[in-house]
Amino acid sequence: MKTKVALSVIAGLAFSATAFASTPASYDTKFNVSANVPDSAHITDPDGKPVTEVDVVLVASPSGKMEATVGDLYLWNNDVNKLDVSLILDDAGVGAGAPFTLKSTQGGTLNKMTYSIETIDSAGTKKFATSGASQDYTLTANGTHGEHEVAFHFISDEDYDKLGQGHYTGVVYANVNAKA
Repeated sequence: MKTKVALSVIAGLAFSATAFASTPASYDTKFNVSANVPDSAHITDPDGKPVTEVDVVLVASPSGKMEATVGDLYLWNNDVNKLDVSLILDDAGVGAGAPFTLKSTQGGTLNKMTYSIETIDSAGTKKFATSGASQDYTLTANGTHGEHEVAFHFISDEDYDKLGQGHYTGVVYANVNAKA
């Protein structure tokens, strides 16, 4: 008897929780909420606030390539004793070692655009040509943390007039890791 009562109580609680979590019949705005809490080494804005998502749109440039540059970013580590870091860039749509690739299905055809990413800093550029590529940086101590200003430059491998027309998309993940 106790088992039946306990099961009834559990089922009732589960049903009640589900009722509270139901989607309203109508609403004006839906917020898709998530959180990406970085560890002590990460990419920040000039104020030191972690940047966990950046929208990048490549546009036709005078070079003939599709390009975009994102500036005012910093490689950052809260541990001032670990100023040597590595930056790893991974393409979500391809395996390690494959070229960074954007895809489009406009017009009923699968088109691909390969591209590379460079970081630009006071010492010059460092190129990331394939998914999983890593580059090393030395941060400058600044009180309680280390930082290094960088810009990210995205550039297509082919000229834009050789690419199929369409809206190309993809995702690249960046990880900053303090070296031991």
